[in-house]
Order: sequence, then C-alpha cells, then structure tokens
Amino acid sequence: MRRCFAFRVFAGLAGAVPLLGMAQAQRMSIALVTPTECVAPGCTISVGLLALNSGVLSVDFAPPPSLLGRVLLGERSWPVELRLTSGGATTLGPGRFANRSYSLTLPPDVTGSLILEVSQGLPNEARAVMRVGLQASEAAATPEPPHERRMLVSTLQRSFAEHFSVLDPTYFIYGPKAPGAKFQFSFKYRVLSLDGDPNEAAQQTVQFGYTQRSLWDINASSSPFYDTSYMPSLFYQFLTPEGTSGASPGGLRWLGFRSGYQHESNGQGSVESRSLNTLFVRSGVLLGRPEKWHAIMQVRVSDYVGGLSDNPDLKAYRGYGDWQVIMALGNGPSLSYSGWAGNDLRHLTSEFDMNFPIKVRFVDFATYFLIQYFKGYGESLRDYDKPADTVRAGFSLVR
Repeated sequence: MRRCFAFRVFAGLAGAVPLLGMAQAQRMSIALVTPTECVAPGCTISVGLLALNSGVLSVDFAPPPSLLGRVLLGERSWPVELRLTSGGATTLGPGRFANRSYSLTLPPDVTGSLILEVSQGLPNEARAVMRVGLQASEAAATPEPPHERRMLVSTLQRSFAEHFSVLDPTYFIYGPKAPGAKFQFSFKYRVLSLDGDPNEAAQQTVQFGYTQRSLWDINASSSPFYDTSYMPSLFYQFLTPEGTSGASPGGLRWLGFRSGYQHESNGQGSVESRSLNTLFVRSGVLLGRPEKWHAIMQVRVSDYVGGLSDNPDLKAYRGYGDWQVIMALGNGPSLSYSGWAGNDLRHLTSEFDMNFPIKVRFVDFATYFLIQYFKGYGESLRDYDKPADTVRAGFSLVR
C-alpha cells in the first residue's frame, strides 16, 4: 500500500513538473584551430573557430563577422583582426559542434612559436599556438594533409566525437569525515538519432549512459576505496524543439524527458554485494533565460525490476524517485538541491551543491569550485540504510 502511495505521489509530481535530466541548461565552448604546419611571417592564413554545445538545450550560434585578438610572443604582442570567410548562423543541439573559418593576416616582423588569443566577441577566451618562420616560398611548398587523412578526421568527428555529451556532474571533493574523498564521472553516447539531419539538433535519440561514483577512504592505511557504484543505462531522450513550447522568453518552458533502464551495483560479493535494476522516467522545466538567472526543476519516477535479493529493504530508503531544483546565473554561480525519501516517506535524504566558476587565464583552464553537503541515506550502496552527515569541497569539471 505504501509503495502504491509513494509511486502515485511521484507520478503526480512528474506530470505537474516534467524535466530533462541535466543541471546545465546551456553551455557553449569555443576553440581556435590554427595551421599545424609552419607558415610565413606576414601571410594570410585560415583559422578555424570550433563551437561546441556541451549543455542540454539547443542554442543559437552566430559567429561574428570579425573578431579582434592578439598575437603573443613572450612579453610582446601585436593586435590582429580575424574576418569570417565561410559559414554563418546555425542552431546547435546538445553535444553538437560547428566549425567556421576566419582569415588572419600575420604581422610581417614576427617569427617563432606564437600564441593567438581572442577574448572579445566570444563566450569564452580562446587560445591556439602556431609556428611562424618559413620563407613564403617554403610555406607555399609545404604539402597539405592528404585527402585520406582529412576524410578520416571528418569521419571520426561524425561517428565518434559528436556522439558524446554530458550526463551527470563530474567532480572530485574531499572532507574531514571518513571516507574523506568522493568523486564521480559521467557521460552519455548517442546510439541512434530518430529524426532530423545528423548535422542539426536531434530531438529524439536513443542514448547509452554511464555514471561511476566512488567513496575513497583516502586517510586510512593503504587508502582503500570504501565503495563504488557503477551505473550503466539505456534510455530514449526527447528534447523539446526550440520555439514550440508556447512560453514567452524567460517564462516557463518544458525541456523534455528521458525514459529507460538503469542498472546499479557496487561490484562486491558476499554480504557487501548491492545491486538493483530500475525503469525510470525523468522530466523537468526551465524557468527564466539560460544565459541569465534561471531555475530548473526536475523529477524522476522509477520502479524496481528483477527483485532486490541483495538488499530487500532498499525501497524503504530509496523510494520510487527523486527530485532536484537548480538556481544559476548563466554559467556563473549555481546552487542545487537534490532529494529523495523512502517508500514510507520517513527516510528523507538531501544533497546541496554550490558551484563557483574558476578560470586560469594563462593555461586556458576553466572549472568550478564545488561545496557539497550531504545529509541522509544512500550516499553509497554499501551503507544505503545508514545515516550520513558530511561536508566536502573540491572541484567540478562538469556541474
């Protein structure tokens, strides 16, 4: 009776608050691609501008007609201008990228290993290294990469790189209570696109997901891993097409949903063995504009399949779903709350994550400082029925 009641409660929440399943609403990364061969001073070269959408929403990408940057050599610098020569505006779906070409005339009096830096007109500062120093005749005689090589790179991009994207946060954090360290990495791989041109945003896809979360007793003798959860999944994903939600800019917008199967186990044997299999539906809404203050509210409803012989009372602590609320300022600071309760709604668990962006200018490195507070049950499968109350801090590569 309690199971039915809890399941109905979560199912009602899912119908009222549909969700996608990602903390990132919108995330655009820009990189520069310069010639790999040595070029001549003062010549005009082609520079690629690679834009990657690593968020969970489709985003409009409009490359500026010109970009102002600098060429750096030690403590010296020269201003340069890059002019768009091919490609225009497009819409990038989650995990998609676009490549646009710019022309750049190098300073005539500079040779060596140079750094090209562009910081204005782009969502993030972009840098690339190039070699300058051959005579014009020598540079012209340098052969281009063979046609077969270009075809191989293009094929790899279409069949491999474009298929990977973010699933859950990736982080490493540490706290004073044992087990002190906790880390997680996660990704998803697009197995099938069920509609649309593969170069455009795909609203309907079949995805393989994988998340691994470990608790590491780093301060104990020999620093053993306390417990690790392995979570492979296979699911159908539907993303709401841009401009079809009916909401005004900055209003409430349905993001879509995921539905599929997930296995979770800790890979242990005997009394330490823990495993479960679930069918789930996850959906959510976005309130506000992703590039400004916004909130994401999401709910997942799940049910167990195949039995729970290793841990028959796990339902009393995990229940039949979870929920999350995220508040963020664009790609800036964010605060998220995740919660779940047992099927009798008595074993409440809460996790708070606060992220602050960190950027190291001279090494082109960007990440987040993460503070996480956990209170409740199930931080590890091994101790799903034991309460925990701990604070950890560290860095998050993907939040």
